Amino acid sequence: MSEQTPRQLHVHAIPTRAENWRTIIEIAAILAAGIWALYTFVYEQRIKPLSERPSFAVPTDISQGPTIHGIAFLTIHKRLVNTGNVPIDIAAESLSVYGETVATAVQGPITEKGSSYHRTLRYDVPRHIEKVLYSAAGLRQGAIGGNPHANFVVPPHSSNYEDYLIAVPVKEFPVVRIRREDYVRKSPVEPKVDVRIIQSSLGGYALASKDFIGEYDSDTEFPIKQ
Repeated sequence: MSEQTPRQLHVHAIPTRAENWRTIIEIAAILAAGIWALYTFVYEQRIKPLSERPSFAVPTDISQGPTIHGIAFLTIHKRLVNTGNVPIDIAAESLSVYGETVATAVQGPITEKGSSYHRTLRYDVPRHIEKVLYSAAGLRQGAIGGNPHANFVVPPHSSNYEDYLIAVPVKEFPVVRIRREDYVRKSPVEPKVDVRIIQSSLGGYALASKDFIGEYDSDTEFPIKQ
């Protein structure tokens, strides 16, 4: 008589309604956590930086090279440093270098009157702007009527520069004055900056606009070593 094969029993547990709801809630929680993590990453890396205002510095450094036959060679380092989280662009710029003469004696005191909250008293040797030695201005693609093929985009947390070599007759101009104007905006520049090139009363080129957002002006004097 052959042995009978034992019968296999399979027990199927039927989840209760409470267990079903718990599973659904756990799945929903996992999906919500993933969606939140993805949103946080996209927001922090993409959306938030685009809404930030640009942050930058526009230093101008001057270094003096050799003097040959009474001519001093100056290198003007015009830099744009992006300290923010969005790319920036120079929509328009101007740079003028003027030669200054120095009086032979003190002529003072000279009081420069201004607003009610600022006064200046000068009792040093006066300096006078006599001649424009170099001047240039340009409108790039971020300006109305600018060159559509020119820009000066600087990515976040980086810098860029332009150098200018100026030859100055030392005996005639012992001091130079550098005037710089830049219109810096977040890149791409929209809307374009309404700015135009003019000639200043000193003879050099300058920028004129009713829009002062992103405008940066600097005025630097540099005494030439003899």
